[in-house]
Amino acid sequence: MPATVARVTGFDWAALSAGRNARIDAVPDMVRHALKVLEDLLEEADHACTFTLDDAPLVAGGVPASVQALLPQDCTVAGLAPVDWSTVVGAALPGFFVPTRQPDAWAGTAAPRAVADGLAAWVTALLARLWPGSAEAWELTVECRGWYEAAYVDLVVLAGGRVWLLHLGVSD
Repeated sequence: MPATVARVTGFDWAALSAGRNARIDAVPDMVRHALKVLEDLLEEADHACTFTLDDAPLVAGGVPASVQALLPQDCTVAGLAPVDWSTVVGAALPGFFVPTRQPDAWAGTAAPRAVADGLAAWVTALLARLWPGSAEAWELTVECRGWYEAAYVDLVVLAGGRVWLLHLGVSD
């Protein structure tokens, strides 16, 4: 493995001062920026990723009602299954969304894969600033009357009186 790939994949992203010392109110935008770069990196013909992070205060109807307010109008909450958020994010990013047209570019030690893995680790480190390991989290299943992503991972996290919806989707 080239030294540059080892440095990217072996780095402790949580130790990076840009994330560790960022104002907590700036962290959501940092996550959104990193997700956008990851979307762009993983894009190919007929393979477009949509990665979003939204949040809202917890409302009187609890987590399901709060999540419903964050979903597109033609979608409803079909199920919420308890999960460990970091396990779900780690399993999904970037592997679940890696394009298939250029297998050499996305092999485990290829530079694009190393960059994608590094960005995913950066996103996870930033999310850890927002969501403590003890935060309640659920994998969300949605029902839609219209179009939704071909494949997706939706994660709901309750932390600090806010409900967060991390949408990781791909249309191909």
